[in-house]
Amino acid sequence: MRIAHVSDTHLGYKQYNLDIREQDFYDAFHQVIDKCLEERVDVIIHAGDLFDNYHPPIKALLSFKEGIDKLNGKIKFLTVLGEHDIPKRKAKIPHELFNIQILGKSFTLESIKIKDVLFAGISNLRTMNKEHLKKELKKFDKIAENSKNSVLILHQAIKKYLPFKGVYQLTLDDLPKKASYYALGHIHATNVLKFGEGYLVYSGATEIKKQDEVTTWQKKGKGFYIVDIEDGNIEYEFIPLDIRPQLRLELEASEVNDLPKYLEKENKPVVNLKIYGKDLDRALIQQNVEKLLKDKVIYHKIRFSEKKSKEIKISKDNYDLQAIFVEHFENENMGQFAKGLYDDLSNGNKDSAINLANKYFKEEFIEDDIEKN
Repeated sequence: MRIAHVSDTHLGYKQYNLDIREQDFYDAFHQVIDKCLEERVDVIIHAGDLFDNYHPPIKALLSFKEGIDKLNGKIKFLTVLGEHDIPKRKAKIPHELFNIQILGKSFTLESIKIKDVLFAGISNLRTMNKEHLKKELKKFDKIAENSKNSVLILHQAIKKYLPFKGVYQLTLDDLPKKASYYALGHIHATNVLKFGEGYLVYSGATEIKKQDEVTTWQKKGKGFYIVDIEDGNIEYEFIPLDIRPQLRLELEASEVNDLPKYLEKENKPVVNLKIYGKDLDRALIQQNVEKLLKDKVIYHKIRFSEKKSKEIKISKDNYDLQAIFVEHFENENMGQFAKGLYDDLSNGNKDSAINLANKYFKEEFIEDDIEKN
């Protein structure tokens, strides 16, 4: 059987509130559909965050319908719900408007067999419900024990890839070991790991949703996987998508006139620019940048700094979060404040976070001003 594994399409997302960026997300999704038809895929697995929210714009619904209509019943479409798909209160989910299979929408592990492949999935559960999630996942190996070919579909963060307190819901030890293929969503960068009796794969998002995805996109691309599964054996291939380029540039003020050499002529990019140097005439630089980028980009944003950014290396296996904050801010007090704020917000302690922010502001700014005067 040939399977396509895609996730985090976020249909309806309008980056920088631009219509053209909303359309880019639809175009990426349709590239996936067209490639699936070309490659004669049997089943499309969507591992969550199909839409950017549970109440998507009409244009997002129409774009998805157009994609499903292209399949013409030839390709089965399975999905789980990501956190963006799930209503905050009891409400109908947009997926139910279409002839697709939704697994685990009641937050229990559900399965379906298509030909000789067992598919099982559960929709996204937040960190506060991780014990229920682990309990449900324990059912998988029993369900799959008589299936040579099995696929587990999840939209969750695993500690190996997001090792920060309050962010991940599962460790590798929490996962069942019998799946041939683990189709994961939620993390926007593609990752592949040989695991248990198969492969654990994050397909990544199909478009760039945030600035911090640009670096991994430059290294790995955005796309999805085509997977051939037979007799428990897996062959997979990453299919890159042709998406609008985004640039994160850091230039010294004297290098601003070199900006055009970074730009593509065929596809106007998004540009996030940091300019560093001391005693800068920001208004003049801004004016020059506007002139250089006019009609060459769809969006740009400029930040100024006195110094060039310092690269901070972080080990996923052994890290000191407070030390990272201190190194980033180059300030012991601010690093301690950031760590305290992170701990409070990770644990849902909103009031404590507000009190901490007020205390820090008073000590660092108000009292400091009083002493100076």
